[in-house]
Amino acid sequence: MDRKIRVLFLPLWYPNRYDPMPGLFIQRQAEAIAPFCDVALIYVHPDPDCPNKLEVEFSEEKEVRILRVYYKVSGRQNSFPAKALNLWHFYQAHRKAVRSIRQFAPDVVHAHILTRMGLIGWKTSRDRHVPLVISEHWSRYFPENNTYQGWLRKLLTGFVVKRAAAVVAVSHPLREAMKQCGLNNPDFRIIPNVVDTDQLIKASSEKKTGLKTMVHVSCFEDKSKNISGFLRSLKKLSALRQDFKCLMVGAGPDLEELKEYAGFLKLPGSMVQFTGVKTGSDFAEVLGGADFSVLSSRYETFGTVVVESLACGVPVVATAVGVAKEIIRETNGMLVPPGDEKAMTGALYQMLDLCREYDKTAVRQGISDQYSKETVGKQLVDLYTELISSTTKMPGR
Repeated sequence: MDRKIRVLFLPLWYPNRYDPMPGLFIQRQAEAIAPFCDVALIYVHPDPDCPNKLEVEFSEEKEVRILRVYYKVSGRQNSFPAKALNLWHFYQAHRKAVRSIRQFAPDVVHAHILTRMGLIGWKTSRDRHVPLVISEHWSRYFPENNTYQGWLRKLLTGFVVKRAAAVVAVSHPLREAMKQCGLNNPDFRIIPNVVDTDQLIKASSEKKTGLKTMVHVSCFEDKSKNISGFLRSLKKLSALRQDFKCLMVGAGPDLEELKEYAGFLKLPGSMVQFTGVKTGSDFAEVLGGADFSVLSSRYETFGTVVVESLACGVPVVATAVGVAKEIIRETNGMLVPPGDEKAMTGALYQMLDLCREYDKTAVRQGISDQYSKETVGKQLVDLYTELISSTTKMPGR
């Protein structure tokens, strides 16, 4: 092909005018392929305060052309009629948005997150006679989450997964969980999330003194992140030693409840500090300055903070979930079974003794290259190239 591959991204989650955080991993993938592909992206967002039925914003961000569509939703969103009507408006907004960019003739349609985006992606790819790629990032397929429910959802999800030219999961555990749910495709690949290591600060190799600092970064959603269990482990640890502090970084739906729970456990504020969200250089400084980081999740599709920590040269104590199962070894951290608070307490105790003895170069070894924009971008471009050249994998044929 004597021109750039044209790719249409259709994500369910993406940074928007109300929240810059959703779908950051999708944004990074779009930016990763932008140097090699002509990328257009359509994102539709519900907005109860939308002054009109539809409001459209167009922008170009790091070589990615983005059409954001905000559509008005009913204020009574929990009733079945309102849900059905809002879902109809969601599909209509996508239909109009796709029609509005007819001059952009994609070579590949890449839908992110099932099920509705799979259906929209399948319809778009069939209308344009081009391959469909589906990337899944959602944890709903794990037994611990168990939100992949409903005969209609399963029927439609299986329908689009079988008809996609390729399906991508961001980790081996996610792919296996999807397969256990009966979701199979002849071309089912693992392509990880992009981790922007350029902004991170490498941990200093100089010997530290004083209190040891552990960092826990999450979206403060306790069902998946098991922050309450981690706090209980910290409580048990505090009864054994007091030579540490823990920075709890982030925000989310359970933040205030977890703050109250830390108070209930009588964890002193000097020992457990809730910092709120940290971004950019502030986040890099907190993570790069830590002695180690902790992932306490019950399940993860990926686990970006594990990669970010290792890229800084900061060792990790992590539950055996997401990419942690694949990349944590003796030279860079410790693994514990998910939900095992006794094992977590023991690993934290041991890490406090050893965290300043790790070889920072060994901790960083190979991490940045494996998850860089260049590496992940090349994997996606290679996938697109293969599918375009193979007419046998065209959807609907």
